[in-house]
Amino acid sequence: MQISYTHGHGMAYREHAPSEALKGVVDRYWFFRSSGPGAEIPVQQCIPLGVSELIVNLSGTTSALVHGQWERMPDVRVVGMQREPLSWRSTGNCLMMGVRLLPEAAIGLFGAPLKVVDPMFMGARELLGARFCEDLEPLREVRDEAEALAVMEDFLLRFVVRADRATERFVSAMRQMRGMGLGFDHRALGDKLFVCDRQAQRLFKEHLGLSPVAYHRIVRFRKAYDHATENTVHRWSDLAFELGYADQAHFNRDFKTFCGVTPGNLQEGQAPFYLLRKRSGGASEGFTFR
Repeated sequence: MQISYTHGHGMAYREHAPSEALKGVVDRYWFFRSSGPGAEIPVQQCIPLGVSELIVNLSGTTSALVHGQWERMPDVRVVGMQREPLSWRSTGNCLMMGVRLLPEAAIGLFGAPLKVVDPMFMGARELLGARFCEDLEPLREVRDEAEALAVMEDFLLRFVVRADRATERFVSAMRQMRGMGLGFDHRALGDKLFVCDRQAQRLFKEHLGLSPVAYHRIVRFRKAYDHATENTVHRWSDLAFELGYADQAHFNRDFKTFCGVTPGNLQEGQAPFYLLRKRSGGASEGFTFR
């Protein structure tokens, strides 16, 4: 299934699932395209989804709001474990491709724990060296989404490193946390890692820069966000209960923290374009790059 959404301001956004070979590495691929004068394109929000990202500008430029100032983002950049929304905008005709990487896979790809990767963005050249960026240059010659996906998958299959024995338990614990359901269980996590709670805290902070509770909070928010953007929610209190929140106030707080908007604002369309993406099973026509 693909996700596609078109906005009246000359913007379009599409997502693709990874191949079977990379399902344990990639959460989603995405493409974003905008056209027209920068002033006509509303400011967007990039929100925490419990993943790391590799983003390539194939054309145009993008800027982010950093400490109250607009700063141009590198054309090839990486994002760590984001904890709050990031405001950004594109200028003129812009085309981006992004890869949402599962955190444990990103650690292998980057060859570094995510605690050293800027949660918002940093240049891939700065973190990974010139060779890494050079190996992504074939993306600039592709003609459409299908070719771009093929190039990126080939790149990832060559560069992603399998977890070594020292991190296998951590990888297994991460996957269990994403699949264990809605409540956070310190004991189950410790049992999976064969460590006490204090050691589990240390391992997560060393690898992700986040505590297990903080990571679980983002994972649970992701479930709520996906549900809200894929379905019509009639009673937010019911969804909050289903997701294991203590009450709707805690549910609303997480939405405000991670999205910058309330659940109601999101459902009513009073949110940045990025937050309004909708799932579609239809095979809408993909982007042509040249």
